[in-house]
Amino acid sequence: MNFRFLALLPAIALASCADKPQPPAFCPQVAVLAQAQTLTTYLPGRSDVAAQITSAQITGVAGICSTDKKSRLLTVSFQAGFSASNGPADHGAPVTLPYFVAITRGDEIISKTDYSITLPFDGNASEAEATSKPVKIVLGNRPDSADVQILVGFQE
Repeated sequence: MNFRFLALLPAIALASCADKPQPPAFCPQVAVLAQAQTLTTYLPGRSDVAAQITSAQITGVAGICSTDKKSRLLTVSFQAGFSASNGPADHGAPVTLPYFVAITRGDEIISKTDYSITLPFDGNASEAEATSKPVKIVLGNRPDSADVQILVGFQE
């Protein structure tokens, strides 16, 4: 048997895969909405410093966009990061904060889903961090999908 030929088989197989171009991915932008990046909560009916429960921010989003050539779909999967400071009125209890994920095109909101995130203040910690559960959005892999934005922000 010709062992040189067998050694070349993996290279031939890879070369044949390289000949088939992947379809372009028209991935949308995923970002934190600057106007909804921070949230400060207070005891009901108050807004003074002593009544502050927490001051929180969305620290960023990270994920991937992948294509399925058979179904011609894009799957955008991402998670958001959150951090919060313990306010004088909280006394170390975990805080649950509302946030949203909106799919937009220009000024038009195509869809919006509400979520919540709990940030635990362990012991006497003054800071807490958390990462959201993965969010998965499926879109058509069309050129106009690149004009879509996926925005994350706090819901007030």
